[in-house]
Amino acid sequence: MPTLFVVLLSLSASGKHQGVDGKVGALFRQARRSGLWPDAQAVHRSAVTKARAHLSWTAFEQVHQEAVKLAYEVWPTREADTWHGLSVFAIDGSKYQLPAADAVRAAFDPTSGLEHLGKGHYPHCLVSTAYDVFRRLPIARTVQPMAEANEREEVKALLPYMPRAGVLLFDRGYPSYDLLEHLHRQYQGFWLLRCPAAATFPAVETFMQSGQAEATLTLTSPKTQPIQLRAIRLVSPSGELSVLLTNLQDGARFPAQAVIDLYWRRWAVEVHYRDEKTSLDIETFHSQTENGIRQELFAILIMAVIARTMMVLQTDPEQAQPQFKHAIITLASEAALLTPRCPDVALGIFQELLREIARVRYYRPKVPRPSAPRLSKHPVNKWRLEKTQRMARA
Repeated sequence: MPTLFVVLLSLSASGKHQGVDGKVGALFRQARRSGLWPDAQAVHRSAVTKARAHLSWTAFEQVHQEAVKLAYEVWPTREADTWHGLSVFAIDGSKYQLPAADAVRAAFDPTSGLEHLGKGHYPHCLVSTAYDVFRRLPIARTVQPMAEANEREEVKALLPYMPRAGVLLFDRGYPSYDLLEHLHRQYQGFWLLRCPAAATFPAVETFMQSGQAEATLTLTSPKTQPIQLRAIRLVSPSGELSVLLTNLQDGARFPAQAVIDLYWRRWAVEVHYRDEKTSLDIETFHSQTENGIRQELFAILIMAVIARTMMVLQTDPEQAQPQFKHAIITLASEAALLTPRCPDVALGIFQELLREIARVRYYRPKVPRPSAPRLSKHPVNKWRLEKTQRMARA
C-alpha cells in the first residue's frame, strides 16, 4: 500500500507529458536504477486502477495535514513569511473540470450530461483551498459536488484547519451577514474581505456615498448580532471601486494602505490554482471514479507542501527562489524517495534532489509588470452579447 500511495503522488504531480503507463514505468525504472526500490517492477495501469479502489481518499487528506504540520515545524523563522508578525491565509474556490464518466457525473455534477437540454458539458466540482500566501503552502482543501457548491459554506468547513491568530483574506464573492457572524464567533484571529461598492450591505453603500476613505461601520441583520467593522475604500488598478471590510481595527498598527497592500497578496491562491491546472495539468485526471478524483486533488497538495518545504530549505534570502514547477515535477520523478527500501541510498539521493531543485531558479522582473485584464480564448457568445445589449438599452 505505501508503494501505491507513492505512485499516486507521482501521477498527480508529474505534469502532462505522459499517460499512466508511461509515468508508472518511468517511476519504477528510476526507483530500481537508483536503488530505492531495487527489485521493483512496473505494473500495468489496470493494476493501478484496481488497487487504488481499495485506498480511501481520506488517507491523502490525513497525510496532507501531517505534511503541513511538519512543514511549519521545520520552516525557518523569517520576517518575510508574515505580515506584522501574523501568518496570512487566502481562502478561495475554483471549479475543476472532471472526466466525462458516468460515475463522476453522478457523484459531482448530475445535470451535466447530454440528456439535459443545454447542459451537455463536462462535469465539474468546486474545490476550495486555504493557502498560506507568504510561505505559499496549501494548508487545507474541500471538494464538493456542484449541487452542493457554496463557497461561503466551505469557509466554515475549512476554518477548523486554520491556525489561530492569523489573517484570513477573501474575495468579493464571500461577504454575507451569516459568514461575517460566523467568523466573528468562530475564528480567533483577523480577517479581511473585499465587498462590492453597490448592491451590498446598506451600511457599506452609505459609507461609499459619504466619500470617506475609511470609517467604522456597524452591520446589523435581523438574524445575526450587530458586528462592528472597519471599512476602507479600495480603488483597483482598473479604477473599479470596492470596499475592504475587516476586524483589523487598530489604525496605528495596521495603516489603511498596509491593509490594502495586504489584500492584493490574496492573488497567491489564484497562482496556485494556475499551477495545478496549467503547469501540472491536474484536470487530466488518471481516474474515472469519485474516490480517484479526490485522491489526486489531495495528492497534489501533499506534493506541493513537500516541494515548497524543500525549496525553502535551499533558499538564500538574497538569491532568486527555486522554480516551483521544476521542483514539484523533479520530486514526482523521485517520489520513491518518500518510501525507500534502502535508507542509506535515499539520503544521498535526497541531497542530490535538493541540489537539483536549487539549480533552476525563478528570477522576478526587476521592474514590476503592469496588471493585465483577464482574457478568454473563447469567442463572445452571441446570445449573451445580445442580452447584454438589450439590458444596456433598457
